[in-house]
Amino acid sequence: MRKGGAFCFLAGFFFLALAVRAQPATAPFATPVRGFSSWQPAASWEHALISGNGTLGALVMGQPHDETIILSHGQLFLPLNPPKPPINQASRLPEIRQLLLAGKYTEAAKVPVDEREKEGFTIGRDPFMPAFDLRLTQSPGNVRRYQRSTNFQTGEATVEWEDSHGTFQRRLFVSRPDSMVVLSIKGTGKINGRLRFEHRPIEWNQWQLVGGAVGEMRGQAEGQWLTYRSEFKNKYPGGLQGYEGAGRLVLTGGSARVEQNDLVVSDADEVLLLIKIKPSYNYSHSQLPQLKQELGTLNASYADLLARHAKVHGALFNRARLDLHAPATDRQLYSEELLLKARTEVPLALVEKTFDAGRYNIISAMGANPPNLQGIWSGTWTAPWSGDFTHDGNIQSAIGSVLNSNMAELMPAYFRYHERLLPTYRENARRLYGTRGIHVPVHTSNTGLDTDFGDVWCLTLWTGGAGWTANAFFDYYQYTGDQQFLAQHAYPFLKETAQFYEDFLTLGKDGHYVFNPSYSPENNPANGTSQAALNATMDVMIAKQVLRNSILAANTLRTDKAQVKKWQAMLAKLPTYEVSPDGTLREWLWPGFEENYKHRHASHLYGLYDQVDPEIGDSPALRAAANRAIVERLKFRQAEGGGEMAFGLVQLGLASAHLGDAEKAHQLTEWLASKYWSTGMGSFHNVGNLFNTDISGGLPAVLIEMLTYSEPGLVSLLPALPAQWPAGEVQGVRLRGQIEVKSLRWDGQQVAVTLHSDARQSVRLQLPRASKPTGPSSGLRRSDAMHYQVNLPAGQDVQLAFLLQ
Repeated sequence: MRKGGAFCFLAGFFFLALAVRAQPATAPFATPVRGFSSWQPAASWEHALISGNGTLGALVMGQPHDETIILSHGQLFLPLNPPKPPINQASRLPEIRQLLLAGKYTEAAKVPVDEREKEGFTIGRDPFMPAFDLRLTQSPGNVRRYQRSTNFQTGEATVEWEDSHGTFQRRLFVSRPDSMVVLSIKGTGKINGRLRFEHRPIEWNQWQLVGGAVGEMRGQAEGQWLTYRSEFKNKYPGGLQGYEGAGRLVLTGGSARVEQNDLVVSDADEVLLLIKIKPSYNYSHSQLPQLKQELGTLNASYADLLARHAKVHGALFNRARLDLHAPATDRQLYSEELLLKARTEVPLALVEKTFDAGRYNIISAMGANPPNLQGIWSGTWTAPWSGDFTHDGNIQSAIGSVLNSNMAELMPAYFRYHERLLPTYRENARRLYGTRGIHVPVHTSNTGLDTDFGDVWCLTLWTGGAGWTANAFFDYYQYTGDQQFLAQHAYPFLKETAQFYEDFLTLGKDGHYVFNPSYSPENNPANGTSQAALNATMDVMIAKQVLRNSILAANTLRTDKAQVKKWQAMLAKLPTYEVSPDGTLREWLWPGFEENYKHRHASHLYGLYDQVDPEIGDSPALRAAANRAIVERLKFRQAEGGGEMAFGLVQLGLASAHLGDAEKAHQLTEWLASKYWSTGMGSFHNVGNLFNTDISGGLPAVLIEMLTYSEPGLVSLLPALPAQWPAGEVQGVRLRGQIEVKSLRWDGQQVAVTLHSDARQSVRLQLPRASKPTGPSSGLRRSDAMHYQVNLPAGQDVQLAFLLQ
C-alpha cells in the first residue's frame, strides 16, 4: 500500500494524562473478562468502540450527553464510475516486453499510462462510505465517573457514567442472527433526550465528491420510527442506487414525541432502539415498509436479542485464546494505560489483548464481504485508498488468522467475493495480457476492474494477485479437508490461475521462464527508480505455489493427468531463487537489479508467509539469506520507529516465525502490539494513526505461528517461542490436516499438548529441541531427538507431554 499521512501517535494522550487526577485509583465500572475498558470518550472516529456483524458496523464515540454512533454497511461503495472494460494493454505488451528486456524500465511503465490516455480511460474505484449517524443527546450533568468498554465475547460496546441525574449505561451490539443494530439505554435516573438520524458531516474538501455523487440524504422521525434515505446520482445497470435505514423506538416507561426530525424521549426507564440498513438497487421502490415490518415483528427485549447474538458471535470468538500469564492487575488497566505503559516495556497483557481484539475485529468485519481496508467501518467520506480491497498484502493480512484461529466459516465471504468477480478477472487477463485464465488486480471495490495504470506504481504489471488468492482457496481445503470445496471451488480457481501462466510466461535463452513484465510490490531496485521489472522473486514464488497446489489438487481429485504433466514441466523451468552478493535473498532474479532494503514491503519473503516454500525450507543457504533479508528490513523499520504500513511487519513476523527466529518474531509482535492500536482497540496502518484492519488479522496470525506451525502430515510445537514468554497456553488453534490444538501449555522445560484430529492419520510431531516424553506415550514413536511419529484417531483427544532438554 502507498504512503499515508502522518499524525501524532495516540492523539489525545496529553489530555488523558491530565485527566488521570479526575479518575479514582480503580476502575469504577467492571472491565470485561475478555475485552477492554477506556477512561475517556474517543478523540476521533478512529478511536471509537467497534461493533459489527460482518455486514453492519457501528462506531461508538462514547460521549455521555452528546453521543454520535456512526453506522455503516459493508456493501456501500459510492457509485462514481460507469462499467467499462479495462484498457487494451495486451496490444502494447510486445512493446512493454521489449523495453524491459532493453533495460528501459521507466519507459515500459509509461506504456499503460499512454494507452489509458489514448482510450480515455479515466475511471477509478468506487469508494467505501459511511451510511449515516445516529445522534443522541441526554440531559447534561456533571460527570463524576466514566468508562467505555467493549466485550469481545458478546460484541457489546458499552458507555457508562454517573452524573447528577444518576448512573447510566448505554449498550450496543450488532446482531448476527437478526442483522440489526441494537441499542439500549438504562439508568438509575429517568432518561430524557433526543434521537435522530443524520448524514455524516461533510468536510469542505469533500463537498465536490459528495455533492456530485449523492442526491437525497434525508433523516426523518414519525411515530415510533426514525428513517433515513439516501439516493445516488449515478445509477448504473445492476448497481446500487442508494440505501435506506429504519429505527424502531421501544420505551419502558415515559413517552416519546416527534419534533422536526427528532424523537424526543421523556422520563423513560429504558430506551431500546432497533436499526436495520439495506442497500437499494431500485430506489424508486422504497424498502422502508419492509424494514419496518421486519423490525416490528422482533421481540423487543435487549437481553433476549443479545442472547441470540452472543450464542453465534461467542461461538466464533471463544474458540481460541492466548494466555501469556500476564499479571491480573495489567489485564484490568484501561486501554490508554496499557498503550502508555508499552512505550517503555510492552506488557504481556497488551499482547493478549491485541490477540483478542484482532480476532474480534475480523469476526465483526467479515460477512457480506471480506474485510476491506477499514473492515466495515468508516467515519469519513474519503477513506484512504477508497477503503477498497487491496490484494498485494493488505487483505491477506486481514484474513491471515481466520483459518489458524479456528474461524473457517468466515472464509466463504472471501470466496464469494472473488467468485462473483470471476467474469471481470477473465476480462482483465484477456485485455491486459492476451491470455486465458484470470488476473486479480491490486485494488478492487464493488468491481474487479483493473484501474491503476500509473507510471510510478505500475500496478497492472503485477501478475501475482490471482495466485495469492488461489492459495487461500487451497489452504481452506488443507485446513478443513473439504473435498467438495476442493473440487467445486479451489481447484477450478487454481486451474484458471495456472492457465494464465501457461499463456503469459516466455522462455529465456537459458531455458527458464521469464516473468515479463514483473513487479515486486511496491519497491524498486536500489540502482533504479522504476518499479517495472523482470523476474520479481515474489512473482516466481507465487507461480511455483500455484503449480504445486494445482498438481496436488488434481492428484487428490484423480483428474487431469495430462495437465499435471504439463504443470510439472513448467515447474521445472521456473527460475531458481538466488542469494545477493551481500548474503540476502534476492528480490529480483534478473541480472543488474540491486537490493533495496529501505522499503515497507518484504515481498520476496512470500515463500515464508504461510506454508514454507519447500525450496527455501530444504536449503540452509536460502534460509540464511532470507534471515539476512529480514535483518536488513528491520534496520529500516527501526530507523523509522516502526514505520508506516503495519502489515509489512506482519510479513516479517511470519517469515521470522517460520524460520524459527524467536527473537526477531518477538520484536515484531511487540512493535505490532504497542504502536498500531487505537484506544478503542481498532488497528492502524501507521504508527498511531490511519484506521485499518490489516493487522487485526495479521498480528494473531504471527502469534499463533510462533507457537504452532503445520503442513499436511507435520505438526510443529513452539517453533519460535521467545524467552520473554516463559510460561503460557494457547487454546483452540487449527492446523493443516484437520487438526485442532485444543491446548498447548508450556512452563519452562515442560510442554503439554492436546491434539484432536477430524480424520484418522499419522503425523510427524516436531519439538523446538531435543525432548523426552513424560506422559502417556501410546501411539507415539520417536524418530530422532526432536521428532516423533504420532497416531491420531478420528474424533478423539490425544494428550502428550514432554520435557525439553
